[in-house]
Amino acid sequence: MSDEVPDLVTGKPKRSPRRWAVIMLSFLVGFVVYAFTVQKTDVDLSQIQDETRREQLFRILRALANPDLVTYDQAEVIVTADVFVPCGPAAAEPEQSEPYIVVTPSCGDPGDTVTIEGFGFVPGTAAGIDFVPDSEFAVTLQMARFETDADGRFTVAAELPSRESDLAQQIQATTKTRVGTWTNRESVWTDNNDNGVEDTGIIPDTGQIQIDVSLGRVQAIGAVALVDSEDDLVQFFAFGNENVPRSGPAQGEIPFVVDSSLTQSFSGDVTGGDSVVIIAATDLAADQPTATVSGPAGTDLSDWEFVVYDIDELNRFDRTAISDLFAMSPRLSENALETWDKIIETVALALLATTVGTALAIPLSFLSARNLMRDITTPVANLSLYLLALPIGVGLGAMLGRWAGALAESLAINNWVVLAGVVVVPAAVVWAVRWAIPETDLEPPSRGLRLTRIGVLAAAGFAGIVAVFLFADLSVTVGGSLRDVTGIGFIGNFIATTGEIIEALLVVVTALLGAGVLMNLAGRLGYALRSRLPTGAIRAINVPLATAAGAVLAILIGQVIDWLYQIDNPTTTVWIPAIVGGVIGLLSAIRAYSKESVNVGLTVYYAARTLFNTLRSIEPLVMGIVFVVWVGFGPFAGSLALALHTTAALAKLYSEQVESIATGPIEAVRATGATRLQTVVYAVVPQIVPPYISFTMYRWDINVRMSTIIGFVGGGGIGFLLQQNINLLQYRAAAAQMLAIAIVVASMDYISARLRERLV
Repeated sequence: MSDEVPDLVTGKPKRSPRRWAVIMLSFLVGFVVYAFTVQKTDVDLSQIQDETRREQLFRILRALANPDLVTYDQAEVIVTADVFVPCGPAAAEPEQSEPYIVVTPSCGDPGDTVTIEGFGFVPGTAAGIDFVPDSEFAVTLQMARFETDADGRFTVAAELPSRESDLAQQIQATTKTRVGTWTNRESVWTDNNDNGVEDTGIIPDTGQIQIDVSLGRVQAIGAVALVDSEDDLVQFFAFGNENVPRSGPAQGEIPFVVDSSLTQSFSGDVTGGDSVVIIAATDLAADQPTATVSGPAGTDLSDWEFVVYDIDELNRFDRTAISDLFAMSPRLSENALETWDKIIETVALALLATTVGTALAIPLSFLSARNLMRDITTPVANLSLYLLALPIGVGLGAMLGRWAGALAESLAINNWVVLAGVVVVPAAVVWAVRWAIPETDLEPPSRGLRLTRIGVLAAAGFAGIVAVFLFADLSVTVGGSLRDVTGIGFIGNFIATTGEIIEALLVVVTALLGAGVLMNLAGRLGYALRSRLPTGAIRAINVPLATAAGAVLAILIGQVIDWLYQIDNPTTTVWIPAIVGGVIGLLSAIRAYSKESVNVGLTVYYAARTLFNTLRSIEPLVMGIVFVVWVGFGPFAGSLALALHTTAALAKLYSEQVESIATGPIEAVRATGATRLQTVVYAVVPQIVPPYISFTMYRWDINVRMSTIIGFVGGGGIGFLLQQNINLLQYRAAAAQMLAIAIVVASMDYISARLRERLV
C-alpha cells in the first residue's frame, strides 16, 4: 500500500510525513558520515594560504612542466665595467656589445650605493655581481644577485666595498649561456685529466699515450692499475709491495711486484679487446708523475683510467682519466637516455609477465569454471588411490629427474657428444613409442609382449628426459658463446637463459609427470577392482582406502605447516594430523557408503577459486618485495610478481567467461560421445577465444601501469628511477619519467583498442 495520497488541488500524489522523515533522516546520516570523514582525513585548507608552501608548490609545478630531456652545455660569460673608489678619472664607457653592464655613478666613496644595469643577457638567468679590487691576488667580493627579465635586462643596487685605489677597479657580472642550438650544434670539450690538452684516448701513430697522473690523497705512489671503460681491472702492479688493496678497482687483487725503486719502468703485455695494450709507468717519484700506455696505433682507450694507490695504505687511491670528454651541445640528457632505457625495460617486464601469466591462467581457468567442474565425479576407491599415489609419484618422478640430470651431466663430456645425444636420442624415443603403441594389433598381445612394451615406454620416457637435459646443456653452451657477439648478444642470452630455465624446472616437471603416471595407474586399478568385485566388497574396501588417503593427505598438510612454522615436533605434525585425517577419511567413506561415486569437481572448483582470490587480494607491490628478496633487485623480480598476480586475475576472468558460454554446443558435442577433453576443445574453446584475447590485451595494459609501481620496491622498470628522483627532489628528472609513462600508457591503450577491434 502506498504512503502517497493525491493532492486535492493538483490531483498529483503528495509525499506523506513518513516519507519526508525518511528523507531527512537519510540526509542527516549522510551529513554525519561526511563530517566524520572530513575529520579523519585531516582536511585543512589553512595550509593553502601559507606563502612558503605556495612557493614550493609553484617551484615543483614549474619543474614538472620542464622535464629534464635535453642537456645544454654552459659557457661562462664574464661582463665587466670600470669603477673608481674613490672618484678619480672618468671611467671608460662600456662597449655596448651583447651583453654589457652600466654602473651609475661610475665612481664613489666606500659604502656609497651604485646602480648596476645589465643589457643583452639571457632572459630568466640568475647570477651574481662581484667587485674585483685592484690587487696582486685574484680576489672577488660579492656585491649582489640578479635575475634577468624577459628582455634579458636587470637592475640592482649595491654598496661599494672599502677597497680604495687610484686605479680603475671593476664590477663584473658572471653568468652562463647555452652552447649551440639544435640547428647548429657545437662540440664541447671537457678536460677530464686537467692537463690542458685534448686527449682523444686513441693511441696515435707514435704508439704511446702519456698522461700526468693525479695524486689527490695519495702521498706517494706504491701501485698503479689500468682499468677499462667497464671499470674492469686490466693490469695491476706494485713497487716492492705485495699488499692486496682493500678497496678500489684492484680490490682483492694480488699485484705484480716490480723493483722497489719508484723510478723503475715496467712493461707487460695485456689483452685489451682485439689489440695488445702495454702499460708502462714512469717517473712516478717526480713532483708530477706520468704514466704511459703504448700499443698499436688506433687502439681506442676511451673512458679508460689510471688508478694510483698510496705506498703505505692500498685502500687510498686516486683516478686519472686517459681520455677527455667530447660531446655535442645540445644533446639528449643522461636522464632522458636512462628514462628511455627504463621505459623499454618496463614494457618488456609487463610483456613477459603477461605472457607467463596467460600461459598459466588458460588451463587453470577451466578448473575454476563451475559449469565444467560441477558434474565431475569419481568413485571413492579411485579417489583414495589417487591421493595415495600422489606423493609416491612425486617422489619417484623427482628421483628419476635427478638421475636423468646426473646421467646427462656425465654424458656432456664435450659439445659433440651433447649434440649427438640431442639428435639421436629423440629419434630413438620416437621409434620406441611407435613400436610400443602400434596403430593396430592383428591379434591381442600376450602378457609378455605387453610387459615388454611397458618397459620400452618407461625406458623411452627416461631417455627423453635425458635428451631434454642435454638440450638444455647445449642451449646454455651455445647461448653463452653468443652473448658477447655484437648485435646478437641478446639472442644468445635468451638461448642460454632458456636452457637454464629448462634445467631448473625439469625436475619439477618430472615430479609432476611421475605423479600423473602413477595416479593414472591407480585409477586403472580402481576401475579394475570395481569391475571384478561385487558392490559389497567395493564398499568394504572404500573404508580402509579412504582412511589411509585422509591420513596421508593430513600428514602432507602437517609437513607444510611444520616447514612454515618450524614446529619440529613429530607428534604435532605427523601423528595427530594422521589420526585426524584418518578419522575424516573414515567418516567420509561411511557417509558415501551407499553412493557409487563422490563429486570432486566442486571441491577442485572451490579450492581453485579460493587460491585465485587469495593471490588477487595481495598487491603486486607486496609480491615484488618477496621476489626481490628471493631473486634480487631488478626486472626479473618484478616480472615474477606481476606474472603471479596476472595468473590469478586472468584465471578468474577467464573462468567467469567460461561460465557464461552457451550450453547448446556442449550438449551437442557430448551427445556424440566425445570425451571431456574433446568437449572442451570443440565446444568451449571456440566460444571463449575472442574474450580471452580481449582480457589478455587489457591485462597487458594493466601490467604496464603496475610495473611502474613494482619498481618502487626494486622490481625493475622505470618506477625505481622515478621514486629515486622524487626522493632526491629532482622534479625535472621525475617529470621526464612521468611523461614517458604517460606516453607509453596512452600508446598501449590505443594499440590494444585497435587490436581488439581487429581480433575480437
